[in-house]
Amino acid sequence: MMKAKKKLNQEWEDFKQNAPDYIFAEPMKNDILNWRAKLLGPPDTPFEGGIFILDIIYSDEYPFKPPICIMKTNMFHPNISSTGEIYISILQNDWTPALTIRSILLTICSILDNPLMDNPNNDKAAQCFKKNRTEYDLIVREYTLKYANESPIHDENEQDLLSTMLHTEINN
Repeated sequence: MMKAKKKLNQEWEDFKQNAPDYIFAEPMKNDILNWRAKLLGPPDTPFEGGIFILDIIYSDEYPFKPPICIMKTNMFHPNISSTGEIYISILQNDWTPALTIRSILLTICSILDNPLMDNPNNDKAAQCFKKNRTEYDLIVREYTLKYANESPIHDENEQDLLSTMLHTEINN
């Protein structure tokens, strides 16, 4: 337990210094094992303008066991189940203790518009992506506009990350 918390505290310090301006993450209620992250949808994609919220739950076995990442924002994506489970290889078979919160979140951002089609877990989204990208993009845009604008997810943190994100987005 102490190793997990020590490593996560180090990662948090590094993340605060080196986080991209489209990713926000921090422990919830100062519990270093439970994080909330907010990702801004990539520009020039159907996710643009969306704010996607996910929870990251670490175990005492971290960094030897990957965290569980759950997308809280409802979305249509080949690698994200209807219950929010994110299926990417670095969170399963390809996990290595060298991965950090930053690398996990960067990978999740990168799959938003470039899903990994080798092992999708949302068959409906995967089939639509393969057969009709235009229709897929329209559905993703609809979900983004409906679910990723003002989140109904209660923010567990004292500070208002949403206003920070919007301020950053406006000023960039």
